[in-house]
Amino acid sequence: MHARAIVRAGCLGLALLSLGALAQAPDVAARCPDAMREAAALRKAPRPELANATRPALRYNLLLMARHDQEARAYLLSSGGRIEPATPQGARLAEVDARNLQRLKHIIALDGFPTPAMVGFDGVEAVLLLTTHGTADPDFQEQVLKLASPYVRSGEVRADQVATLTDDLLRARGEKQRYGTQFEFRDGELRPAPIEDEANVDARRREVGLLSLASEMCLTRAMFGAPRQ
Repeated sequence: MHARAIVRAGCLGLALLSLGALAQAPDVAARCPDAMREAAALRKAPRPELANATRPALRYNLLLMARHDQEARAYLLSSGGRIEPATPQGARLAEVDARNLQRLKHIIALDGFPTPAMVGFDGVEAVLLLTTHGTADPDFQEQVLKLASPYVRSGEVRADQVATLTDDLLRARGEKQRYGTQFEFRDGELRPAPIEDEANVDARRREVGLLSLASEMCLTRAMFGAPRQ
């Protein structure tokens, strides 16, 4: 499987783990104490869910799709972040991603971009997660990115999720990533894929609420390790 797919799955798996889950992961806290402290300092209070989402059934479906997405990716922690299409787990992941992409495209076509008022903040986060894993259709990913970006300023969409999707699309076009959210295996270990203006990447990461690149690299390596041969 192509490196871009391997790295994205790994990075998103990391991004979605809570600080508590990271602390409980084998060796992570011991190997990356500075990163754990940074994560604790960066963590914000959870946003209160809206009392009455206007589309509760749609919210339920989005959260269910996101749960299936994460369940299909659970094996990545033991596979070094590598997706092998020929394995049952790889085939299952491809099936889940294809089904979720089809459903999400239908939702966007009918309703436009689901807002927090419609589906709650967690529903919106599910939309961005599912879009980032919809790699079979980069044009659709770009469409959602354009729809979502205006909501970052109001706090209705998480800036770090938009940054991750931005990097993903840049990599798909063969360009350097901007925020350093995508990693690839080089010389037997995970390293950031090429980054535009790398000297200032941590400033850009701070702007969108991401850990420093060094911290994310430590956590990613601790969780996913070296690729299997």
